[in-house]
Amino acid sequence: MSDGQPQPPPELSIRVHGEVHRSEKFEQEIGHGLAFRLAPDEFGWNIEVGPKDGTDNYMDCVNGPLHGITPYQVEGWLFRNDDNTGPRKSSESLTLGIGEKREFQFVLTAADEDKSCADLNKAEHTYDQKNPERLAGANRFGTYAGGDGSVTITGVTLGNLKPGAQAWIESMRFEATFSFRTPPAKKHEH
Repeated sequence: MSDGQPQPPPELSIRVHGEVHRSEKFEQEIGHGLAFRLAPDEFGWNIEVGPKDGTDNYMDCVNGPLHGITPYQVEGWLFRNDDNTGPRKSSESLTLGIGEKREFQFVLTAADEDKSCADLNKAEHTYDQKNPERLAGANRFGTYAGGDGSVTITGVTLGNLKPGAQAWIESMRFEATFSFRTPPAKKHEH
Protein backbone atom coordinates (compact mmCIF):
# COMPACT_ATOMS: atom_id res chain seq x y z
CA MET A 1 0.00 0.00 0.00
CA SER A 2 1.29 3.45 -0.93
CA ASP A 3 1.79 6.15 1.68
CA GLY A 4 0.18 8.71 -0.64
CA GLN A 5 3.42 9.64 -2.37
CA PRO A 6 3.74 8.81 -6.07
CA GLN A 7 5.97 5.79 -6.63
CA PRO A 8 8.55 5.95 -9.42
CA PRO A 9 7.72 3.54 -12.24
CA PRO A 10 10.22 0.71 -12.74
CA GLU A 11 12.59 1.38 -15.60
CA LEU A 12 11.63 -0.38 -18.78
CA SER A 13 13.81 -3.17 -20.00
CA ILE A 14 16.19 -2.57 -22.87
CA ARG A 15 15.98 -5.27 -25.53
CA VAL A 16 18.79 -6.01 -27.96
CA HIS A 17 18.73 -8.46 -30.89
CA GLY A 18 21.73 -9.12 -33.05
CA GLU A 19 24.06 -11.37 -34.94
CA VAL A 20 27.83 -11.55 -34.74
CA HIS A 21 30.39 -13.31 -36.90
CA ARG A 22 33.68 -14.85 -35.84
CA SER A 23 36.14 -12.33 -34.33
CA GLU A 24 33.62 -9.45 -34.49
CA LYS A 25 33.04 -7.34 -31.40
CA PHE A 26 29.46 -6.37 -30.65
CA GLU A 27 28.73 -3.32 -28.51
CA GLN A 28 25.44 -1.56 -27.77
CA GLU A 29 24.67 1.20 -25.28
CA ILE A 30 22.07 0.16 -22.72
CA GLY A 31 21.75 3.32 -20.60
CA HIS A 32 23.33 4.71 -17.42
CA GLY A 33 26.61 5.18 -19.34
CA LEU A 34 26.93 1.41 -19.84
CA ALA A 35 27.32 -0.84 -22.85
CA PHE A 36 26.57 -4.51 -23.48
CA ARG A 37 29.47 -6.20 -25.24
CA LEU A 38 30.22 -9.51 -26.84
CA ALA A 39 34.02 -9.55 -26.62
CA PRO A 40 35.49 -12.01 -29.13
CA ASP A 41 38.02 -14.69 -28.29
CA GLU A 42 39.44 -17.57 -30.32
CA PHE A 43 36.39 -19.84 -29.96
CA GLY A 44 33.46 -17.41 -29.51
CA TRP A 45 32.58 -14.52 -27.21
CA ASN A 46 32.48 -13.38 -23.59
CA ILE A 47 29.36 -11.56 -22.39
CA GLU A 48 30.22 -8.27 -20.68
CA VAL A 49 28.55 -5.11 -19.34
CA GLY A 50 30.74 -2.12 -18.62
CA PRO A 51 31.34 1.58 -19.22
CA LYS A 52 30.53 2.58 -22.79
CA ASP A 53 33.93 4.17 -23.28
CA GLY A 54 36.03 1.50 -21.58
CA THR A 55 36.92 -2.14 -21.34
CA ASP A 56 36.08 -2.87 -17.68
CA ASN A 57 33.55 -5.63 -17.10
CA TYR A 58 31.06 -4.69 -14.38
CA MET A 59 29.82 -8.29 -14.15
CA ASP A 60 33.13 -9.71 -12.90
CA CYS A 61 32.62 -9.63 -9.15
CA VAL A 62 28.85 -10.05 -8.72
CA ASN A 63 28.13 -13.35 -10.50
CA GLY A 64 29.02 -16.96 -9.88
CA PRO A 65 30.47 -19.39 -10.52
CA LEU A 66 33.76 -17.82 -9.61
CA HIS A 67 35.96 -20.46 -11.26
CA GLY A 68 35.78 -22.70 -14.30
CA ILE A 69 33.36 -22.41 -17.18
CA THR A 70 30.68 -19.76 -16.71
CA PRO A 71 27.42 -19.01 -18.53
CA TYR A 72 29.07 -15.77 -19.75
CA GLN A 73 31.43 -17.68 -22.04
CA VAL A 74 29.87 -18.63 -25.37
CA GLU A 75 32.36 -20.82 -27.22
CA GLY A 76 31.88 -23.39 -29.96
CA TRP A 77 33.54 -26.28 -28.14
CA LEU A 78 30.97 -25.98 -25.33
CA PHE A 79 28.33 -27.19 -27.82
CA ARG A 80 30.39 -30.20 -29.01
CA ASN A 81 31.36 -33.53 -27.41
CA ASP A 82 34.87 -33.90 -26.02
CA ASP A 83 36.40 -35.34 -29.21
CA ASN A 84 34.49 -32.85 -31.44
CA THR A 85 32.77 -35.58 -33.45
CA GLY A 86 29.18 -34.51 -32.69
CA PRO A 87 26.90 -32.29 -30.61
CA ARG A 88 27.24 -32.43 -26.83
CA LYS A 89 24.30 -34.23 -25.20
CA SER A 90 22.15 -31.85 -23.16
CA SER A 91 22.72 -34.09 -20.12
CA GLU A 92 26.49 -33.45 -20.50
CA SER A 93 26.18 -29.72 -21.08
CA LEU A 94 28.96 -27.58 -19.61
CA THR A 95 26.93 -24.36 -19.90
CA LEU A 96 23.53 -23.19 -21.10
CA GLY A 97 22.54 -24.15 -24.61
CA ILE A 98 20.69 -22.58 -27.50
CA GLY A 99 17.37 -21.10 -26.41
CA GLU A 100 18.32 -21.07 -22.71
CA LYS A 101 18.46 -17.74 -20.84
CA ARG A 102 21.85 -16.82 -19.36
CA GLU A 103 21.00 -14.48 -16.49
CA PHE A 104 23.41 -12.18 -14.67
CA GLN A 105 23.77 -9.03 -12.60
CA PHE A 106 26.03 -6.03 -13.08
CA VAL A 107 27.07 -2.93 -11.13
CA LEU A 108 26.62 0.58 -12.46
CA THR A 109 29.88 2.31 -11.50
CA ALA A 110 33.61 1.70 -11.22
CA ALA A 111 33.36 2.44 -7.47
CA ASP A 112 30.75 -0.31 -7.00
CA GLU A 113 32.89 -2.68 -9.07
CA ASP A 114 35.86 -1.92 -6.81
CA LYS A 115 33.77 -2.54 -3.66
CA SER A 116 32.33 -5.76 -5.10
CA CYS A 117 35.76 -7.08 -6.06
CA ALA A 118 37.23 -6.16 -2.65
CA ASP A 119 34.40 -8.05 -0.89
CA LEU A 120 34.83 -11.03 -3.20
CA ASN A 121 38.57 -11.06 -2.52
CA LYS A 122 37.95 -11.08 1.26
CA ALA A 123 35.39 -13.87 0.95
CA GLU A 124 37.56 -15.98 -1.34
CA HIS A 125 41.03 -15.47 0.08
CA THR A 126 40.48 -15.20 3.83
CA TYR A 127 40.64 -18.81 4.91
CA ASP A 128 39.45 -18.39 8.50
CA GLN A 129 35.73 -19.16 8.11
CA LYS A 130 34.87 -17.08 11.18
CA ASN A 131 36.92 -13.99 10.24
CA PRO A 132 34.52 -10.98 10.43
CA GLU A 133 35.95 -9.42 7.24
CA ARG A 134 35.44 -12.69 5.35
CA LEU A 135 31.86 -13.00 6.62
CA ALA A 136 31.05 -9.37 5.80
CA GLY A 137 32.46 -9.72 2.28
CA ALA A 138 30.55 -12.95 1.68
CA ASN A 139 27.32 -11.44 3.00
CA ARG A 140 27.64 -8.44 0.64
CA PHE A 141 28.28 -10.61 -2.47
CA GLY A 142 26.08 -9.18 -5.22
CA THR A 143 24.53 -6.41 -3.12
CA TYR A 144 26.10 -3.58 -5.15
CA ALA A 145 24.51 -4.83 -8.36
CA GLY A 146 22.18 -2.23 -9.85
CA GLY A 147 21.10 -4.05 -12.96
CA ASP A 148 19.99 -7.39 -14.28
CA GLY A 149 20.61 -8.85 -17.70
CA SER A 150 20.07 -11.93 -19.75
CA VAL A 151 21.36 -13.25 -23.05
CA THR A 152 19.66 -16.02 -25.00
CA ILE A 153 21.55 -17.58 -27.89
CA THR A 154 18.94 -18.15 -30.62
CA GLY A 155 21.23 -19.78 -33.19
CA VAL A 156 24.84 -20.71 -33.88
CA THR A 157 26.87 -21.89 -36.81
CA LEU A 158 29.96 -23.79 -35.70
CA GLY A 159 33.31 -24.11 -37.45
CA ASN A 160 36.48 -26.21 -37.11
CA LEU A 161 34.43 -29.41 -36.76
CA LYS A 162 37.45 -31.69 -37.08
CA PRO A 163 37.79 -34.68 -34.73
CA GLY A 164 40.19 -33.86 -31.90
CA ALA A 165 40.11 -30.08 -32.59
CA GLN A 166 38.19 -27.40 -30.70
CA ALA A 167 35.11 -26.04 -32.44
CA TRP A 168 34.57 -22.30 -32.72
CA ILE A 169 31.53 -20.22 -33.54
CA GLU A 170 31.34 -18.86 -37.08
CA SER A 171 28.16 -16.85 -36.41
CA MET A 172 25.72 -16.41 -33.56
CA ARG A 173 22.27 -14.86 -33.24
CA PHE A 174 21.13 -13.63 -29.83
CA GLU A 175 18.55 -11.73 -27.85
CA ALA A 176 19.43 -9.78 -24.71
CA THR A 177 17.52 -7.80 -22.10
CA PHE A 178 18.76 -5.35 -19.49
CA SER A 179 16.95 -3.61 -16.67
CA PHE A 180 18.01 -1.27 -13.92
CA ARG A 181 16.80 -1.53 -10.36
CA THR A 182 14.90 1.45 -9.07
CA PRO A 183 16.11 2.50 -5.65
CA PRO A 184 13.45 1.95 -2.98
CA ALA A 185 11.19 4.97 -2.50
CA LYS A 186 12.02 6.97 0.59
CA LYS A 187 9.35 6.96 3.30
CA HIS A 188 8.13 10.42 4.19
CA GLU A 189 7.40 11.11 7.84
CA HIS A 190 4.15 12.94 8.55
